Amino acid sequence: MKLLKEPLIHFAVAGIGLFLAYGWLNGDGGANGSAEIRITDGQLRWVTETWSNQWRRRPSDDELRGLVAELVKEEMLAREARALGLDQDDTIIRRRLAQKMTFLIEDTAPIAEPSEEDLRQFYNAHPDRFRREARLSFDHVFFSTSKRSDAAADARSVLAASDALDDAEMIDRGDPLLFASRLGDSTEADIAAQFGAGFAQRLVTLPSGKWSGPIESAYGLHLVRLSETAPAAIKPFAEVKADVIEQWRDKQRRDYERRYFAELFGKYDIAADAGAEPLVSALPRPTEDVR
Repeated sequence: MKLLKEPLIHFAVAGIGLFLAYGWLNGDGGANGSAEIRITDGQLRWVTETWSNQWRRRPSDDELRGLVAELVKEEMLAREARALGLDQDDTIIRRRLAQKMTFLIEDTAPIAEPSEEDLRQFYNAHPDRFRREARLSFDHVFFSTSKRSDAAADARSVLAASDALDDAEMIDRGDPLLFASRLGDSTEADIAAQFGAGFAQRLVTLPSGKWSGPIESAYGLHLVRLSETAPAAIKPFAEVKADVIEQWRDKQRRDYERRYFAELFGKYDIAADAGAEPLVSALPRPTEDVR
């Protein structure tokens, strides 16, 4: 009886009581207070498929038992970490949770099947998305500025005689280059990637059917004859319908995400310290387009 009156004993009992109460309130236990870790069929499929994708075969029974054991250990450690508050203020965990939430939003976005009218309206409203680039075909004769003392003068001399020369003779007057002397069905971007942006921009301004130049490229100088031009045009709806459907659905997902975040901005009060306040105040609000 004397022992029960000791203040130290009262303090210890109170501490144990608080510890048990905290565990009951914050733990993952069931009705009897025991912490239950349940391995679901879905988790079992997940670890099996993950293993199979990595090793190109299904795990053996022993390997599967090992995978489940690791899953249980991981869950136990995760719960202990949460109980200690280790998940608080952790950048990696916060980003991972935000990423998982983003995936959830994308997966659950209610997107109905578009009607033919929906698709045609989208197609007509965004013609530049379905434009076929202009395509060019041309011949060129290369004059190396590193091998010739005056490549420009040589090119102009050949150009002056071009009416009397056939294609083979024109090519023979120039210098060898890695690229073929005739290039066909190329976009301006294709040509810029090979010869440089300035060459491509000048090429599209040339008249067709006659030799012109010299034009400077990333390699030297060229005489060029533009042989064929297919102008830019909007692709027919039937040709790009699959692309229209995909872009229409993507727009529905983005619209849904914008509405979702607009609701979140209305749900939370976002405050900031003095240094961050100008940046926070510039964040989009529910009535704004948050794209």
